[in-house]
Amino acid sequence: MGLSVEYPITRPFGSRWFAPVTYTLAFLLLVVLVVVNTALAGYETVTVFSDSYNATRPLWFHKFLVTQKPEPGTLCDSKLFNVGDTFTTNYSIFQWQVEYIAVANVASSGFAYKGTPLDGCDITSIYIDGDIHSWNMDVTGVMTCKPTDGSYEFTARSSYSISALAGNYHPILGVTGVANPRVATSTPRGDVRPLLINAAAQTAALDVADRIESRLIAQPSTSPVRLSAAVALPWCPQVPAGADCSTKPPTFSIQELDAVYSNTSLVATTNDEIEFNNALITDLYPPMANVVQIVYAGFRVDLGISSPNNILTQEGAWKSTLNTTFPATSTLPAVDSKLAHFLSKPSDFGIPSNSIPLSTSGSAEIRVVYPCKFQQRKKTGSAIIAVISATSAMFTAAWGVFIVIAATFAKRAPRANECLHQCDCIDRSSPEKEFCELSLITQTSPPFLLGFFWSSYICSNIHDSIQFSNAICFAR
Repeated sequence: MGLSVEYPITRPFGSRWFAPVTYTLAFLLLVVLVVVNTALAGYETVTVFSDSYNATRPLWFHKFLVTQKPEPGTLCDSKLFNVGDTFTTNYSIFQWQVEYIAVANVASSGFAYKGTPLDGCDITSIYIDGDIHSWNMDVTGVMTCKPTDGSYEFTARSSYSISALAGNYHPILGVTGVANPRVATSTPRGDVRPLLINAAAQTAALDVADRIESRLIAQPSTSPVRLSAAVALPWCPQVPAGADCSTKPPTFSIQELDAVYSNTSLVATTNDEIEFNNALITDLYPPMANVVQIVYAGFRVDLGISSPNNILTQEGAWKSTLNTTFPATSTLPAVDSKLAHFLSKPSDFGIPSNSIPLSTSGSAEIRVVYPCKFQQRKKTGSAIIAVISATSAMFTAAWGVFIVIAATFAKRAPRANECLHQCDCIDRSSPEKEFCELSLITQTSPPFLLGFFWSSYICSNIHDSIQFSNAICFAR
């Protein structure tokens, strides 16, 4: 016997409702598969940059495909920081540089940031270096960050210069782009906070410069021309609220105070050696303390710390914190603080009166651009092809499984495996197959003449098998 390709003989299912129900369900399944595959195959993953680590992009199919709905914080990559990296907070007043990573959560020297608020950060050190010759004061603030979950710990610093000279341009980040910060009323972003912090620090530095200048005039041989101080402050972040360090006037400790005199001699005074009955300390401590307080408050605004004792964010808090009047000493007369005047009437210094107190919106966050993996609809042609391919594959597989299962149950019925009529049981390659089928037509033709015609047709066209031909013609 030669090679042959065979196919199974089919027969309809017995129930008259089976076909309508089956095709109805098949249509509904096809609709469902098209919708599902539009969501699964009609979209592709693209990289989109966002300033929020918890960013998501809701799509229409998330309402019924709950498992496809992304959770906040699962689509964006964290930002890796190493020592030396710079960043700004969402207030963008100062620029910070990572100085030291005490506890790393990435390898052994970095930390991954995921958009959490900096509610564990506060200023712990301030460094001030002022020179009367250049009318310039350099300020550096150091913040220590200890998140409540302990996942990482680092310190960062920010530096800027306060100068009375127009050409000495080293302002805080927030006033960058302003041609003359001393006469501007707002930044290009319309934020008055950087300008007010900058102006307040300049006014406080001017108090120190005026005091040194007056002392130089009175006692030129014993008056310093440069002061440099290292100040330590308690770590008192936004939480826990209600602590003494956040409600009472801020306290600080001068770790070291160095004075350079006109003859270039240097006198260093450590914390244990500072005595406030010293004439130099008595003359210069009150304005220096004001500088520390205003710089401290400005840095904390950039961290979003609006504690009850922040003199820039709380109405009238400066009155119980600053030295509003510098007392008379054996060398200098009593004078009013320019900084106190500035905070009481900022309009006299070109700052809108309603600018103080400053507002904050809560704990700061590091301003970062995160790469995020979002779903985006494919181009129309690609989407159609992808949906058709996926739908056809799934529908074909489902249809095949359904027919197999339905046939399995159908074959359990009596006479389900028998031929539908006698000709089905004859081999298709045998002459008897055609003979049988034509005989059935003859037998089922209602008019006698039509039956006679078909019988004549059979006898005249079948000659290959004499035995069967004679049998049918005899029967006729």
